[in-house]
Amino acid sequence: MKDRLNKIIDERPDGVHVEARFHHRKKIETRADKGKLQRATVDEYGGVGIRVLVDGAWGFASTSKLDKKNLEKTLNMAVTAAKSLAPSMKEKITLAPIKPITGTFKSVGKDPLADHSIEERINLIMNTDKQLREADEKIKGTFVYLREYQNHKIILNSDGSEVEIFDSTPDFYVRAVAHEAGKIMPYMAAKGICGGWELFEISPPEKMVDEAVEKSIKLLDAPLAKGGKNKVVMSPGVVGIICHEAIGHTVESDFVLSGSVAKGKIGKTVASEHVTLIDSGEQKNGSGWVPVDDAGVEVKPTVIIKDGIMKSYLHSRFTAKYYDVKPTGNERAFEYDNEPLIRMRNTYLEPGDFTKEELIEAIDFGYYLVKPGGGQADSSAEFMFGITEAYEIKKGQIGQMVKNVTITGNAFEVLQSVDGVGKDWQLDMGNGHCGKGQLMKVDGGGGSTRAFALVSGDIGGK
Repeated sequence: MKDRLNKIIDERPDGVHVEARFHHRKKIETRADKGKLQRATVDEYGGVGIRVLVDGAWGFASTSKLDKKNLEKTLNMAVTAAKSLAPSMKEKITLAPIKPITGTFKSVGKDPLADHSIEERINLIMNTDKQLREADEKIKGTFVYLREYQNHKIILNSDGSEVEIFDSTPDFYVRAVAHEAGKIMPYMAAKGICGGWELFEISPPEKMVDEAVEKSIKLLDAPLAKGGKNKVVMSPGVVGIICHEAIGHTVESDFVLSGSVAKGKIGKTVASEHVTLIDSGEQKNGSGWVPVDDAGVEVKPTVIIKDGIMKSYLHSRFTAKYYDVKPTGNERAFEYDNEPLIRMRNTYLEPGDFTKEELIEAIDFGYYLVKPGGGQADSSAEFMFGITEAYEIKKGQIGQMVKNVTITGNAFEVLQSVDGVGKDWQLDMGNGHCGKGQLMKVDGGGGSTRAFALVSGDIGGK
């Protein structure tokens, strides 16, 4: 395949920039619900996406037919698309220069997913579901789900980049639903990594069962949180969600050019001195591991905020040229037939000097926010996130569990209020996807972080 793609690039028309990307994916899903196996599927597919730059306009086409004739046809379709678009371009696209990169990169873990059978997966799912159902009579609903992507990419461009990448990203979900006296409370334990079957060493299924059962039952009788602006300590998972959803998207330079709140903030103080925010593809166990992006640009850590001062946006080669900076390696495509977009990788706060206990003991009353749920954020950095596991903090001690917690506010204001970051650094949001026109595997985290946030639970704090 590499030879065929090289030939396509070598025979391109004069003046045409070409990026050619082969992507083969195996997707395996195994799911059980209330004691029944509901899904056990293996889906293998792949193809080539070709993006060209002609006369200052992009053109893109893809094919699942990988013979020379169809690859040539796909290249020609992309060129035709670009030429058709070029006359209507108000501003011609130009690209920042790059240093070509070559090599083979792997992050499939120490125990590759490919070495395990579908029968082994089914046994894992069914045994975990059985443990859930037998754990406590209050557990009336169960759900166990394993989703895996095994990827093989070959990425070439006409600047000389030529790389081959192998990775895999398993996600495992365990949900228990507790019922008692008309009350129903679900709780989901979940973990995702870039790696292999060692996911189940990092997060053993039996421990995830214990977590889901214990927390769902505790939530049945948990009181509502008292609303208001409170001091909070956020776990690495909650920190990751805020860094990714509420900050990260605002600094994706296509959003910046569209007028996000981060526009014009380079060199300005946007957070407290305790905050250093990084987006990086280097962490091999992070679900956002990316050694080379889908435009053939080598990936380096990007310091977005350093000691509270905004230093960089996340760039494509086009936006890097526009801002006269180096590309950051953030162009990513989820499938072979997706065009690369500016996307995050592993987005996190650098660790600080505090222990989690030190962060908590300085709070007279507040909340310890452990597990994020669903939510939303916009280009102004305004956000609202549900918190599925949270506890009161009273006089420096973790107290009772509370339920129905949401946090709202402006992410930059929250980061401005940060007065301590923990050294308990980890990536902890690798399960699931980010959505921005197309899905994408990402990760996020940091150390536990103390700040002010608007907490909602009951109405008016009664």
